[in-house]
Amino acid sequence: MPDPVVPGNVQRWGFIGIAGVFALISVIVPSGTRADRADFVGAKACGSCHKQQYDSWAKTLHAGATKRLGKRTQRKCLACHSTGEAPAGRAYFPGVQCEACHGGGAGYRHQDIMRNKTLARELGLRDLSTPQKRAILCNSCHSAATKLKPFDVEQAWKKIKH
Repeated sequence: MPDPVVPGNVQRWGFIGIAGVFALISVIVPSGTRADRADFVGAKACGSCHKQQYDSWAKTLHAGATKRLGKRTQRKCLACHSTGEAPAGRAYFPGVQCEACHGGGAGYRHQDIMRNKTLARELGLRDLSTPQKRAILCNSCHSAATKLKPFDVEQAWKKIKH
């Protein structure tokens, strides 16, 4: 008896199977756990697909945030002026790169996952869709403990939105 599977369906299910494997082997960081270096891919990896956003980011103060520190290399400074486990952890990349705001990209970096917002968010992409969510994230670094003037998240968002 011939196999009832249509060749096109085999191809589609094969693709879904491959996507599932990527999802399973990718590092998933549940809320409240510490990330590690393997969770981050770096702005250049993001820019390979998101060129316009990368080029826009490269012109911002976020991109050069580590340079603004000068010779200060204390962990407490690097936590916010670089990309990693901010505001209280390790720095993995210089500057406030894509993943400082969007979350470590190792779990959601593949195109098939990025096209599915729900899946991408389950695999680490941060939801910044509301002013409240943006305020929580931005204020983790732009706080009163720094020497910054009062910080208006929504004004700043207009400058960096992409």
